[in-house]
Amino acid sequence: MNNKIIWVFGPSAAGKETFINYIARHEPTELLARLGWLNKKIVVCAESLAWVQQAENDGNAERRKNLIKVIEEYSQNNKNSIILIKGQDLDLHNDALKIVKELLPNEEHEVIFLDVRFDILYQRYMTKKWWKKSMTEAVCQEWAKTQIRLLINQQHNGFKIKAINSLDFEYPETNFPPDNL
Repeated sequence: MNNKIIWVFGPSAAGKETFINYIARHEPTELLARLGWLNKKIVVCAESLAWVQQAENDGNAERRKNLIKVIEEYSQNNKNSIILIKGQDLDLHNDALKIVKELLPNEEHEVIFLDVRFDILYQRYMTKKWWKKSMTEAVCQEWAKTQIRLLINQQHNGFKIKAINSLDFEYPETNFPPDNL
């Protein structure tokens, strides 16, 4: 059996790391069944959680370029697994999804998009250490819309995108692209 390479995307503060950790630690049967991941080993790409760029000079943009090789190693060392990767806009700009898909053509490749109402996202933004007063609602909303446009391009590369609402741990399916931005 082949692995499923699952990129988890969503605007900043949508709960990507929370979702990945919830799946890995709790293995919620009903949610895993809905996602088609029941009876699969859950593998978290720890580097995708650790190498999150939060400042221009934090070094993680450079580290993140190695993520492709790391994902290849996860794929070689696991079979019949769900490999969860926390995605960043940087990965979309660097064509990492397309490169990984070409490098691992026998694996299944999907995107989970975490959707949260923008008013809730913006409240979360204001609690982040990287938030600045210049990050108005309009600026942040455009930032979120840009990621969605980049993800729509991934659909053209053959990626199936499943959207789920990440407001609580029920994670119900929703529409992609979301209507709430």
